[in-house]
Amino acid sequence: MPGTDATSWTVVLPVKPFTLGKSRLGSWAGDLRPDWARAFFLDTLNSVVRTPGVERVIVVSGDPQARTLAVRAGADAVDDTPARGLNAAVRRGAGRAAARSAGPVAIVTADLPALRPGELARVLAEAGARPRAFLADHTGHGTTVLTAHTPGLLLPRFEGASRARHAASGAHEIANPQVPGARLDVDTPTELVAALRLGLGPHSTSLASTLGPERPMSMYADVWSLPRVAEVEQSVAEGREAW
Repeated sequence: MPGTDATSWTVVLPVKPFTLGKSRLGSWAGDLRPDWARAFFLDTLNSVVRTPGVERVIVVSGDPQARTLAVRAGADAVDDTPARGLNAAVRRGAGRAAARSAGPVAIVTADLPALRPGELARVLAEAGARPRAFLADHTGHGTTVLTAHTPGLLLPRFEGASRARHAASGAHEIANPQVPGARLDVDTPTELVAALRLGLGPHSTSLASTLGPERPMSMYADVWSLPRVAEVEQSVAEGREAW
């Protein structure tokens, strides 16, 4: 991981077993659905471990393969069995973080294949000024990043309308249009096309290159129906760092 600055973050990355993830990719993904879940996770993890200021990464998963991949990338791994949902997984990761450090902690969702290290660094820089903070996803309903000065302050409210719940709990909302990859969590084929336009990470790019004519991504080219995609497009036009 890169050298850290005065603020050294612990990032918790909860991830479902790959065979259970990305169900909304549905019939389009077919038997490749677990492969997409794995690729999204690996691209997210790859960006997180390369983010300046991130000292430690903790992957929480009930999937032994995900934990093995995490350790290979230099992260800690926590077994999430028995699984009790995303918020419980976050609390498990926060518990490990508290045992290792009393410093700031961030929860990052594991389905951000267009995330860049510089984007996450900008989110963490703004979050560091607040006791608790969060970044809404591209739909304006969910949350992709939740932070706290200490693990015990996280109070996760993920799943469903988590943006509203995190705001109601007193967390500061980070409003930064220059981090489109940090907001674009991919659950549907249309969102995958949007991430492709932003620039997928290497694992997702490699998987996309194997698609045959029976699963063309162009069939989901109605990307402009994606909520807030105009904001995403403007951010792309204003410049993004390369991989």
